[in-house]
Amino acid sequence: MSNTHQHDSDTRVERLLSTVTTHLPGGGELRPGQVQMAQAVWRTVQAEDVSGLAPDHDDGDDTVDPDEAGPDDGSPDEANPDDGDDREADRQSSVLLVEAGTGTGKSLAYLIPPLSAGLKTVVATATIALQGQLVDKDVPMVNKGLGQNLTAAVLKGRGNYLCQQQLNELAETKRSDQLSLLGGRNPDRLRPILQWASETETGDREELEDAPPFDVWRAVSVSGDECPGANRCPSGGECYSEAARQRALAADVIVTNHHYYGLHLSSGGALLPEHDVVIFDEAHQLPDTLSATCGAEISGGRLRAAGRRVRSLLTDESASDSLDRSAGELDTALRPEVGNRIDVDTELRRISNSTRQRCMSVIDNLRELDAKEGTNVAARIERLQLTLTRLVNDIDDLLSTSDGSSSKRVSTESVLWVDGKPDSPVLRKTPLTYDSVLADTLWPEHSVILTSATLPDAFGTQLGLPAETGTPMKVESPFDYENNAMLYCPVDLPNPRSPDYRRASQDEMIGLINAAGGRTLGLFTSFSAMDGAAERLRDALDFPVLVQGEASKASLVETFKQDPSAVLLATMSFWQGIDLPGETLTLVTIDRIPFPRPDDPVTQARRDLAGAAAFRVVDLPRAQMLLAQAAGRLVRTTSDQGVVAVLDPRLATNKSYRWDLIGAMPPFTRTKDRAQVTEFLQSLQHSNRR
Repeated sequence: MSNTHQHDSDTRVERLLSTVTTHLPGGGELRPGQVQMAQAVWRTVQAEDVSGLAPDHDDGDDTVDPDEAGPDDGSPDEANPDDGDDREADRQSSVLLVEAGTGTGKSLAYLIPPLSAGLKTVVATATIALQGQLVDKDVPMVNKGLGQNLTAAVLKGRGNYLCQQQLNELAETKRSDQLSLLGGRNPDRLRPILQWASETETGDREELEDAPPFDVWRAVSVSGDECPGANRCPSGGECYSEAARQRALAADVIVTNHHYYGLHLSSGGALLPEHDVVIFDEAHQLPDTLSATCGAEISGGRLRAAGRRVRSLLTDESASDSLDRSAGELDTALRPEVGNRIDVDTELRRISNSTRQRCMSVIDNLRELDAKEGTNVAARIERLQLTLTRLVNDIDDLLSTSDGSSSKRVSTESVLWVDGKPDSPVLRKTPLTYDSVLADTLWPEHSVILTSATLPDAFGTQLGLPAETGTPMKVESPFDYENNAMLYCPVDLPNPRSPDYRRASQDEMIGLINAAGGRTLGLFTSFSAMDGAAERLRDALDFPVLVQGEASKASLVETFKQDPSAVLLATMSFWQGIDLPGETLTLVTIDRIPFPRPDDPVTQARRDLAGAAAFRVVDLPRAQMLLAQAAGRLVRTTSDQGVVAVLDPRLATNKSYRWDLIGAMPPFTRTKDRAQVTEFLQSLQHSNRR
């Protein structure tokens, strides 16, 4: 690749970005990190059949005129027959990892290169809010700036959409059967959904003001495992999920979530239409998603749910009773092992095999039912057959290993463990590596961009990327962290393992919160620590204290935003994905370094696999990611100011890993001086009151 060619490409990308950002409020600004990221994305997605960076139009001064781009606009040049080869050389790698600090403007940086080049693009995110931003704001902004008419569509799993066929069947179902299908819940709980069903155009559950309980929503939706497809469904012509898929097929940009893309990968690429580029935003959450979507599970709850549906179709109750017996046997076997890794012992294998036989027997019974094709009854039978077949497949998957052994303890590819609570245990098989599924379905098929404000050091290794590809490119945030924020770590607190730690850390919180005048997000690594702090702080503070679990997440965040003096206490689900800009938040406290629990079964298995390097490969990267995400809650705009206080003295004293953790966080001014922090917080409190 010639330096001239790269310079010309980089210049054109910068010009495109400048054109689009002029449509931001106030005219926008070109951020160096955003430019660097967009240029790197372009080099990653550039392909031999790309006709050029600029759209083929001329709509005025606010758009890019391809005639001004010159002969190096990416189109083949008759005077330069080797131009295509130069473009292919310009594509240095088909995988790009970008750690882009908060405020970089990464969505425009990753959208403009593939969309201006006409590449079908999928963006997978971890949060609903970002999906809405991409479809409602970012893609329209790219269209306006480049004078294009690109379309964007959101696509989710089938279970997120209302099923018209289920609604039709419910209308024919007796109230007693509805009660059974709803797991004992009052069928009146369906009324708000039925009212909404008569009005909705998309059937997307997110439209509902109040999220219905799982059992209630389950009665009006289907999963991908049990849906026979629009062509085989009596209500296929009215299918909301199918309509969403058709919109996605026609769209230039498909916006989905990590979970759906994980299912797409585990299905061998069967769920999404063909696409050229896939972008994983909030990519730090991708490994956890792949663990969930590329594994298998079975539980008594699944068997009982299937049994209820069998009971509504077969007059002989012995079939449904047999599934209930299997559910009870499975619960009894798994209950003592909740939270543990397990082996496939003789008893578990016996239960699994008998459950498999019972499922197959029910499938045979269903085949004997006489139902006219195209009727509601026939549709119910087919869905139930698919449900039971998936149960059988999952049992087979759970009991198999690549080496033919029955012990998950010796497997290097997956771990068998028991999740859930004692009254609802779940047997899970979780992959320890994702190399095979990614190597088969992702890396060779697409240009891949993985980006987040935080990517831990071992992120590429986790995904099985070669060393040269697995090192994230880092682009800096435009925020002035050094002058606007402090990282405070008190060195005189006891070690978190000490019995004196909890009381001492609560005392520290009380002093800091008073200095800040409330305006605090307190983050904890456990519910017990959060609950203990809530009780103490409510007695000691004059500020309102909001606590996770006492209201919905959305309600707590909204209440916190409305009251500048409020204190919000929460655990891991609030460490990332919430946005609290402005003066309502000037202090984030973190109770301790978020190392993984030593007894977590999946983490244990990954440590065993990593051997002597376990701490550096497994524990430290996760702590880096979570700590950086938590610290990132503080500064969300150029004017935000405040303090991140990590109440764990190991961050200030442990020489072996403290700099790895500090280096992963934004470059705040660092201090161990309580008086300095108190003075800074008080000055912000007085400033905000004026």
